[in-house]
Amino acid sequence: MQQEPNRSSERALEPIIGRELSAVVFVRDYIQLQFEDAGLSALILPVIKFGQKTLAFGQPGYRDALCERIGQAVRSASVKENEGILIDFEDGSTLSISLQPDDYSGPEAAIFNNGPEETWVW
Repeated sequence: MQQEPNRSSERALEPIIGRELSAVVFVRDYIQLQFEDAGLSALILPVIKFGQKTLAFGQPGYRDALCERIGQAVRSASVKENEGILIDFEDGSTLSISLQPDDYSGPEAAIFNNGPEETWVW
């Protein structure tokens, strides 16, 4: 679902390329990632990969690893329907959010807001 009918969902996150992750907010059962004035709510909790480590929610160091990305610029960001959202940072780390139907626990996996007139929902 999207509000921009003429844009491909695969390119929905292009506005965050070059922007820094400015905040990570832990809200009960989801996470909000702030990229300056754009926000991505991850209802399916992301996995973070950095160096030789891969961490998922609940593993020791997970929250620290997410927060350590604050201040890092986004090198690339993409969406593959029914697969996942992938955000690569300039430090070589990667954040991924599953969009695989079996991973959904509700109607949405992620919501991206880039101003009041651009909202994407997966």
